[in-house]
Amino acid sequence: MYLLHYIIPLIVFYFYRNKIMLWGLLLGNLIDLDHIYSRIVGDVGWFESACVEFGKNCSFGFYPLHNWTFGIMFLVLGGLIFFKDKRLKFVGWLCLGAFFNLVLDYIHMIIGFGV
Repeated sequence: MYLLHYIIPLIVFYFYRNKIMLWGLLLGNLIDLDHIYSRIVGDVGWFESACVEFGKNCSFGFYPLHNWTFGIMFLVLGGLIFFKDKRLKFVGWLCLGAFFNLVLDYIHMIIGFGV
């Protein structure tokens, strides 16, 4: 599943050849910086997993930015891709990238072990 966070934007870029779309979708993965925040605060140890079970992904619902509220907010802000201004389009693709990251993390949490 971790590889899909980077493969999907590259596949989309292959078909559309839009650099704003590519960088927005790739930088949407920066939402995972809240994993580092949780380690600094002490919720999770530096060399520990957030889950007890090996291979299980507990990021959705455990880390601060990984919840349904932010997911819906990112999806709504993804509508900015329909504006003409390049900066607004980039923010829209950035939000859609973060939303896709949350969706992939949720799928990973449901199926358990992933690549």
